[in-house]
Amino acid sequence: MAIAQFTHEVLDMSKLAMELTREPIIGNAGLLAVGELLRISGVDQVCAHRESANNLVTEKDILRCLCGLISIGKIGFDHIRQFRENEYFAEALGVDRMPSEATLRRRFEVMSQDPRVHGSLPGCSVRMLRKVCFKPQTISVPGFVGVRIDTDATILDNSDTKKEGVERAYNGISGYAPVCSFLAGGIILGAELRPGSQHVLHEGSLAYHEGVRQRAREIIKHARLVWVDDAAFDDASLMASRLKAGDSFITRHNLRRESPEVLVSLARQEGNAFSPRPGKTVYTGSTTRKRDGVEAVRLVYEVTERTSKKGQVLLLPEIKVFSVWTDLVKVSDADVLRLYRDRGTCEQYFAELKSELDLERLPSGKYSVNELYFQLGVQVNNMLRVMGESLLGTGAIGLKKATRRRLRTILQGMMYLCGRLTRHARRVVLRVVSNGGFGEALVNLHRRLATV
Repeated sequence: MAIAQFTHEVLDMSKLAMELTREPIIGNAGLLAVGELLRISGVDQVCAHRESANNLVTEKDILRCLCGLISIGKIGFDHIRQFRENEYFAEALGVDRMPSEATLRRRFEVMSQDPRVHGSLPGCSVRMLRKVCFKPQTISVPGFVGVRIDTDATILDNSDTKKEGVERAYNGISGYAPVCSFLAGGIILGAELRPGSQHVLHEGSLAYHEGVRQRAREIIKHARLVWVDDAAFDDASLMASRLKAGDSFITRHNLRRESPEVLVSLARQEGNAFSPRPGKTVYTGSTTRKRDGVEAVRLVYEVTERTSKKGQVLLLPEIKVFSVWTDLVKVSDADVLRLYRDRGTCEQYFAELKSELDLERLPSGKYSVNELYFQLGVQVNNMLRVMGESLLGTGAIGLKKATRRRLRTILQGMMYLCGRLTRHARRVVLRVVSNGGFGEALVNLHRRLATV
């Protein structure tokens, strides 16, 4: 009797109850916009030459399903199980027949052996960006106006696995070492998945950069390009190729190739000294040097000398040398150094690929499969960035003013938006909630994409 009375009191105290329902409530409303972006990008053309009448599940269905899974942060072929009976997933992505997990894995593995698929996939982002009239952000400093491209490598930690291509990288971690080239805002113009031990200037690196430049020129017609690279890309032939193409560059000087004392002596003799506080002196300046294949390259340096640190006088001065190569002769030393340091944002782009899209531990043990899967992840990244652009021009979502939105904001605000499917008068309508303005942004974006 006491137990029954206690249960009755608990039920009366509860303000919210939970029940099961069979109503078509959708939890990934943003997939509808992803389906439109897949259509605009022409992803079906990538595998059109592989289509066969003998296959119940087409090749385009395989690519569209995987792009849909990646766009909601589900990495792996087994996640397709929970969507096989999901009518909205198939309709939103334009999938004619949903594959099983075994079919999805097997067909994608076979597709990854086709070099034409690998070569055609990067062009999808270019078609998409052109059709949505994407305008890249420009940088403007006294003496230069143009569009920057940040190229860098990162390490995808795949430790404790026996995947093909997983090797020990420079930082001691076993994994892959992909190279990506970013436009401001996180759009990826080029990406290559490489074994962890492979250097970024491995054979074929010049062809990679030329491919990135060609894709950039399809989007950016007239603005000048400036390549901002890490010290790993300190190579005379790469600089010469960019100067020949009419581009500019800012590349960090690799101090392993010479003694830093040479720059320290030059800075003390010719540099401009500035002391922001007692015990710290900063020397800045520039000089010109010859390199193989390049007559004269400007070298901008910054030497920091500390005689005290955290209130303690140092027995020997602490000296830090920082220098970059550039062809921007009309830009001041301070602006050149600042433009290079702004490339730290591309580290955030890599972090978002690893965390928000969960692309760090790729799903297969075969290198070619992981390479194509990573390319699909790049395509999804660019689609989500386009969706994020629609959030910048509206103040309805109540976020502070910014030049870009993180992938997490796009996923939580648009991709995971809830809605309800209603059928009436031979029409199927997805009614989404406002969710503080994200619903309005998603509806407006879908209407704009439907007309492209």
